[in-house]
Amino acid sequence: MRYKRILALLQTAALLLCAFGCAKKPGEATQTEAPAGKTPAPAESEATAEPAESQTEAPDAALIRMKNGGTLRFLPDEPIDVPKLIEMVYARPDTDSLIAGYEALTEKAASCTDANELLNDYYPIAEQRHDYDSMYSLSYFRYCLDIDDDNWADEYDFCDEQLAMVQEKQNALYAALAASPCRSELEQAYFSEGFFADYDNFNEAEERYFDLKQQENDLLFRYYDLRASAGLSAYRQIEENHDALGELFIELVKLRDEIAAAKGYDNYMDYSYACDYMRDYTTAEARGYLEQVKALLAPMMEDGRIAEDFSWYADWNESKSIDILSSAAEKMGGPILDAFRFMYDRELYDISYRSNKMNTGYTDYIENYEAPILFVDPSGRDLLVTLVHEFGHFTDAYCNYGFSDSYEISETYSQAMQYLAFAYAEPFTDRGRAMNLRATLSDLLVYSVLREAAFADFELQVYSLEPEELTLEKLDSVYGQCIADYGLSGLDSIWSNAIYWVACNHFYAYPGYVISYSVSALAAMQICRMEADEPGAGVEAFCRLLRRTHCKKFAAVLEEAGLDSPFEAATMEKTAEFLKEAFGMN
Repeated sequence: MRYKRILALLQTAALLLCAFGCAKKPGEATQTEAPAGKTPAPAESEATAEPAESQTEAPDAALIRMKNGGTLRFLPDEPIDVPKLIEMVYARPDTDSLIAGYEALTEKAASCTDANELLNDYYPIAEQRHDYDSMYSLSYFRYCLDIDDDNWADEYDFCDEQLAMVQEKQNALYAALAASPCRSELEQAYFSEGFFADYDNFNEAEERYFDLKQQENDLLFRYYDLRASAGLSAYRQIEENHDALGELFIELVKLRDEIAAAKGYDNYMDYSYACDYMRDYTTAEARGYLEQVKALLAPMMEDGRIAEDFSWYADWNESKSIDILSSAAEKMGGPILDAFRFMYDRELYDISYRSNKMNTGYTDYIENYEAPILFVDPSGRDLLVTLVHEFGHFTDAYCNYGFSDSYEISETYSQAMQYLAFAYAEPFTDRGRAMNLRATLSDLLVYSVLREAAFADFELQVYSLEPEELTLEKLDSVYGQCIADYGLSGLDSIWSNAIYWVACNHFYAYPGYVISYSVSALAAMQICRMEADEPGAGVEAFCRLLRRTHCKKFAAVLEEAGLDSPFEAATMEKTAEFLKEAFGMN
């Protein structure tokens, strides 16, 4: 089996700030992998019988997408003909022309004082970037359908290898426009107020930075080959490959410290939080959040009933899962139903079983068609749970034309949808629904809040170690202590073992990402609490969040939607009380 790089996430300055002024990741903007679930057991439900054929009907009228609805607001106000996902057209993007366009306009921006002239030169470049991102996403989708198809593997490799240079040249252009006397006019005329603030201190990379990024890419190729041959689905496989995977990770950590230094940072996590994710909180604030999680939420794991709730998730085949999601969307209505009908009508999803399919779940956005897509490989995961998780991302991408202001916001939609879908889906009995809702809360607490907090703590500690401290024994010890600190060492799970860190894909491919799962779960639980207290209130809050003002960061978007910041102690305390009541611990 031939393994290529799995995602482009974090191989360069990861967030693409789109022309409309919103943070969006190239080829990966809304592409968010859902963690594989556990082996499910059926809940008590009317649907535990043999699944019937799908009865979902496509909507009568097509939902319209507009050419200028997303980042390219200068395009004609005309509808786009959105084809089925499998019929979307791929052509290798001309990245040489795109890079040359960035460079030429960057040079011109240093002396040009005419905002309209700069914008007229920028528009065709923006269209080219639009196309590059679309082709990147389509090549990845095609590769994921069949990882043994060398043609699509090569196309995905080509798009992926261009990313670091394309992203850096775009950032350099935005920095030049930020320094331009036309800055205010540009923001008012096309971008948005405050758009260029993130580029005021941009430090354009020198050649060494690109050399280091290529070395990182080479190490990741080695990692994926090793991971593919190792399997890593059982403890024995992790134990057998512990030293090889661990030594490779140590190489990555040391190399990433050099990458951070090349961009003027003393610590890689500081660099990653600021540059890869452009977060509105620092590593110091993240550490404060983690201390609150340990103090208020981790002690709840002493109650064994929380872990037991995992077993209540029901397992469904692909057609029945779509029916269940359809029933929930019908009841929730509004933009959620619109998103489902758009997805179903145009077959913008693939949740089928295929022998050579990539074992992952994600949502992406094809900008040329202004259409989100959803992909799940059901093998080894809870299909229905992963489907509703990804549908949360899909709904956000549909309603906001792919604008993704932060990973934390994106994950809030997906994790809240896990609860809302089970609250409204048919044909669960009352007992089956209650069990699935409890299972969702336990899943959010254990997997999203606590486990990802432990993972984030591990990363922060590892990237603060001196080079001579980076040994396998030390990293085993740090990981084991993190698992214990968050109350997880008593779980009968493969990832609660001290050597599991070598099998965690995020540590290798997506450094710094895991904190997003944890803090967003605290935001999502507020929506769960509203729905539990008053049916319909959670859906209303979810829809308010969908109507967010673009360009605002995580905390500001939550405030706008009437939600509290996860970094406030009161939010953590309210969450703890809600969970204790839900699990009958009061």
